Amino acid sequence: MYTMFGRLVVAFGALALCVPSFGQTLEDLARLQSGKPLRASSNDERDWKGSNVDYKFIKPGETLTLADFKGPATLRRIWMTVLPSEPGYARLLTLRIYWDGEKSPSVECPIGDFFGVGHGMDVGLESLPVRASAEGRARSCVWPMPFRKSARVTVANDGTLATWGFYYNVDAEAGPVAKDAPYFHAMYRQEFPTRAGNYLIADIKGRGHYVGTVLSARSTSPAWWGEGDEFFYVDGERLPSLRGTGLEDYFGEAWALRRTNGAYAGCSVYEGGYPGARSTCYRWHVPDPVRFERGLRVEIEHKGVAFAPDGKSLGNNNERPDEYSSVAFWYQTGPHSPYPALPAGPDRLPFDYRRMVEIEGMRYEKPHSGEIAKVEVPGLRGGGHLEWSGMEDGAELRLPFRVEADGSVQLMLLAARRWDGGRARFYVDGAPIGDEVSFRSGEYEMHREIPLPIQALKAGDHVLTVRATSGKWFGLDGLIVQPLRK
Repeated sequence: MYTMFGRLVVAFGALALCVPSFGQTLEDLARLQSGKPLRASSNDERDWKGSNVDYKFIKPGETLTLADFKGPATLRRIWMTVLPSEPGYARLLTLRIYWDGEKSPSVECPIGDFFGVGHGMDVGLESLPVRASAEGRARSCVWPMPFRKSARVTVANDGTLATWGFYYNVDAEAGPVAKDAPYFHAMYRQEFPTRAGNYLIADIKGRGHYVGTVLSARSTSPAWWGEGDEFFYVDGERLPSLRGTGLEDYFGEAWALRRTNGAYAGCSVYEGGYPGARSTCYRWHVPDPVRFERGLRVEIEHKGVAFAPDGKSLGNNNERPDEYSSVAFWYQTGPHSPYPALPAGPDRLPFDYRRMVEIEGMRYEKPHSGEIAKVEVPGLRGGGHLEWSGMEDGAELRLPFRVEADGSVQLMLLAARRWDGGRARFYVDGAPIGDEVSFRSGEYEMHREIPLPIQALKAGDHVLTVRATSGKWFGLDGLIVQPLRK
């Protein structure tokens, strides 16, 4: 019996087949099509049958060409993973893609941010076009990227140490490209801290459609920072066609943020609401691209809670000088406008790792319980770390540090974690700071970041205390004392 329900099922099924697809669909697999597969990878081409040396090294200041394809063709997938030698590497390695011999790349972005995670962090993410797996260390995307004459994909090392190993696959399909097919673009920006007025995500000239935003923030004062609305000004209009209702609303959340992954929107990083906490949100405009004929300007307010000098709340609609960074993703025809100059690698990080002091080199006080050992790890910044083991609950390790000038600072402790890692609380000059932290992990991990809340400290000598609350092992690598940027 052909019921109304049956007719609705047929109608919706037909509609689904008519909707423009994102790349290849299961339905496409039932139709034969022409096309030649292409791949460039880190496989050792000199001995591809017998060798397992499937990685490349990238020295500081060097650029590695991942792929140099001739067209017409379409990039279908980019995958990479890195065996890092320094913290923050995902902000220190820069991805660039050049279409059809252009001098200025259409994609210019730190690799972590391009794949949806900011701040140089390794964090997992699951979405439709972008994925970060292996606890964030394996990154892939399936944005379709057509080109006509050539595609050159490079990664530059803007850090201070060589990568241990850089593995990659870049997959493409040779075949005809539509005459009006647009080129894929991705542009990184940052303001540390944000300036007066709205934060600019992109100011695009030309014809195309906007397909995604990655926004990262580091709050620099207490309470909620994400009250700002987004604005999309299409084709030079004075009043934006799209006006938002709050930062978290744009990224598919409500009533603040929380860690979540979705096909088209999510929050890959969320450390909480304390001053100094980091967040990254993503929004893919796959079902709702923002189309423009002459240009598009994308802005977002940086507003939230502020306090008067006497501590009285000024409400939740105040401009705040937090630290913002972003990536805009879009397709357009013709040449793109010049991008802003990319900051130097270390200047993109929320913490300046050039300030890091190796804990094994500190004049720390020997704890009354447990054993201290210095462990050397070749290839790591500083060469190793400190291991504290066999302690009683309540035992304390005191680490001296110095503040150069009065003001707000944030402490970043770099730790090692492993299967038997314990839990600890932290104190600065005897006062508790932050939450209890676990040093436990299913595998041995280095350079794991433990950020503590921003606090006001006087110039001079201070003490960070690590108090064991449970467990018998802790790994401590380095300490950064980061003054608040002005």
